[in-house]
Order: sequence, then structure tokens, then C-alpha cells
Amino acid sequence: MFARRIVHTLCGIVLLGVLGTSSTGAFGPADRTTHFTFSRAVQLPGVTLPAGTYTFAVANPQGSADVVKVTSRDGSKLYALKLTLSTYRPASRDLKSTIVFGETPAGTPLPVKAWYPEGETRGREFIY
Repeated sequence: MFARRIVHTLCGIVLLGVLGTSSTGAFGPADRTTHFTFSRAVQLPGVTLPAGTYTFAVANPQGSADVVKVTSRDGSKLYALKLTLSTYRPASRDLKSTIVFGETPAGTPLPVKAWYPEGETRGREFIY
């Protein structure tokens, strides 16, 4: 009876270990990498990005995920490494990657207010 209990306990531990390690890749990249192409210049706090394609990613995915890095599409050039605040997107069934812009006077680049990675209701709001 005691041996059976030990075997069942060990099987349960092994099963939990297998399930825990195999499911981590099912949720996409931990850094929430997203590529955006802008047809005109946009602003981030302290930097203006000319028209082009950029990669947005969480710089510290194992931490509090409060730092966002913006690089060139191929990752060879770092444009911004910014602190952000957690924000939740408005209720929607569409969980595509999204950028929310703020308001500016005519003729100035639009400020990127928030970034929402694909499949997530939580996004990152840039601190201006």
C-alpha cells in the first residue's frame, strides 16, 4: 500500500514537470516581439522614429516587463529603451498587435501612447 502511494506521487510529480515545461512555448515569445511599419514619422519619449519598420519588444520579460525596447526590423540598431506602465486595452474580441497614438498639433509626428502585443489584453503605455 505504501509503495503504491509513492509510485502515484512520483508519477504525479513527473506529469506536472512534463506539462509545465512543454506548455511554455505555446504562448509565443516571452518578449512579446511585434513588428510595426509606419508610413510617416512617429514619436516615442525623447526620440522621433522616421517612417520605416521597427520591432517593439519587452526588454525584461522575466522581470516586471516594464521596459520596452524599440529596434530596427533586423535588430541591428537600438532606437529606444523606455520605461512603461501597464495598461489594459478596451474590451474587444480583436487581440491583434496594436499601437495607440496620442494627439499632437498638425505637422508634428504622432506620439506612440501605448503598445499592445498580439493575443494580450495587457499592453505597455509609454511615459511622457
